[in-house]
Amino acid sequence: ADQYNALTYLDEVHAVGMYGPRGGGISERDGVADRITIIEGTLGKAFGVMGGYIAADQTIIDVIRSYAPGFIFTTSLSPVLVAGVLASVRHLKASTAERDGQQASAKMLKAMLADAGLPVLPGDTHIVPLMVGDPVKAKRISDILLAEYGVYVQPINYPTVPRGTERLRFTPGPAHDEAMMRDLTKA
Repeated sequence: ADQYNALTYLDEVHAVGMYGPRGGGISERDGVADRITIIEGTLGKAFGVMGGYIAADQTIIDVIRSYAPGFIFTTSLSPVLVAGVLASVRHLKASTAERDGQQASAKMLKAMLADAGLPVLPGDTHIVPLMVGDPVKAKRISDILLAEYGVYVQPINYPTVPRGTERLRFTPGPAHDEAMMRDLTKA
């Protein structure tokens, strides 16, 4: 991007609140947020409310406000939602306990699934993908886990992932304890 004077766009919807010393995402963690032209984030997921945002310089924001029909025909967030988001952002900027706990939970679940011989996809994110490789089986496993074990997990199928790489996507939180993860692994 530097060499060709290109714009950069970073989708941080799975990362804001989750990474970086103040929850700014992967770009904050890696010290490159100031080099990204547009950063997209969500106010759901880690912040627990709803909505989304982009962060960019004033000119880009003005262009989007003026020309993006998806933005022109939307309504602003209500004051109560904004208050909830601000409380979440302020808390996660000051606290690393939730991020640390989430990472520890993800690491523990990945290890348990791998030790049980289940095809967990290795990685260092808070998302724990259990590979299935078939959309019908992924949905069926998800249904069985919910109906018989009370475990909700989202099957991830094409077009979100390439065909043949269908999976279950677990996202353990800091409040999920070792016993819960053992029960999940057993199920």
